[in-house]
Amino acid sequence: MNFKPLIRFLDECLPELSIPGSDTVIYRGHEEIFRYRSGFDSLRDRTPVREDAIYNMYSVTKVSLAISALQLIQRGEILLTDPLYAYFPEYRNMSVRRTMPDGTVRIDSAKNPILIKHLLSMTAGFSYNLNRQSINQVRELTDGRCPTLDIVRALAADPLDFEPGERYQYSLCHDVMGGVIELVSGMRLSEYMRANIFEPLGLTDTGFRLSDARMSRLATQYNYDVPTRSAIEIPKTQNQYRLGTEYDSGGAGLYSTVRDQILIADMLTHRGVGKNGVRILSSSAVDLMRKNLLNDSQLATFRMSKHHMGYGYACGVRTNMNSAEGGNLMPEGEFGWDGAKLSYLSACPESRISIFHAEHMGFHHQSVIPRLRNVIYSCLD
Repeated sequence: MNFKPLIRFLDECLPELSIPGSDTVIYRGHEEIFRYRSGFDSLRDRTPVREDAIYNMYSVTKVSLAISALQLIQRGEILLTDPLYAYFPEYRNMSVRRTMPDGTVRIDSAKNPILIKHLLSMTAGFSYNLNRQSINQVRELTDGRCPTLDIVRALAADPLDFEPGERYQYSLCHDVMGGVIELVSGMRLSEYMRANIFEPLGLTDTGFRLSDARMSRLATQYNYDVPTRSAIEIPKTQNQYRLGTEYDSGGAGLYSTVRDQILIADMLTHRGVGKNGVRILSSSAVDLMRKNLLNDSQLATFRMSKHHMGYGYACGVRTNMNSAEGGNLMPEGEFGWDGAKLSYLSACPESRISIFHAEHMGFHHQSVIPRLRNVIYSCLD
């Protein structure tokens, strides 16, 4: 193995995109074979990236959400084919917003129920509008607490963007799925994940909230400013998807570290068994987790993002279906997801390679992700 090309990519290509710093780790067969931190945590103070830095995971949270859902499936507590209204009666009679050819908007009754598989595959008809009236009402009524179940029940009052199962649309589907997990398990989503994933795997710095002691380790966070092509520092805890103090966002709410997330990726790579030997999922559940759930028309929408070319979308994760179509060097069967600030998780049972890459700026997904994964796999010979 020769990782010099990867180090060069991290040291030279990322700064060209104004990415302040990053941390990348690779496991093969439960063992670390590469770890490298590049650039700076704070551009202002020129401080290096910390080994134990804590990051906002944003949508990498969805991987842990999917693991939680698959655990309930393998225990027989839920089915992919269950209607959502079996858990939340508020969703029994949904409406759909339709835009007519003349531009007028009509609200019709939905013909099909939302199923659990629609939530996990982002095909339920929800959007990612966080400023909708239903959310704002809960925020006002609960003085900003926004308990997860209150938000999930409130969302049922809003018309869907399309008929359940009609197409793929990235949305609050996994936040709603988090509500199902809370209801079925009788635990808050944060507590369920802690007891059933994080503690068994030996994760020590992953959760929906930060203690005062851990706050000092939170990485500096940035937005990319297009006009100046530069990184603009923003508050470290800023995350619009954390709707309130009692809201556990299954889609984007976790804090975590590189050390913790590579252990999750490693567990998935080894089909449910963690580095410490603990089994989190059955091998058949991992296979289901990475099995494409989208039809051809839904795939066309999903693949509008360049870094999704050749991939399908499974239970909360992308899944590599055609390496040639995507122009990538990853083995078919590789799966994972990435977050808004460009944390990136990859698991591959076929190659026994696990990857986690952390940044805190984002924006350059279509430029960085396809190149990063190709450089990594080219170094593994």
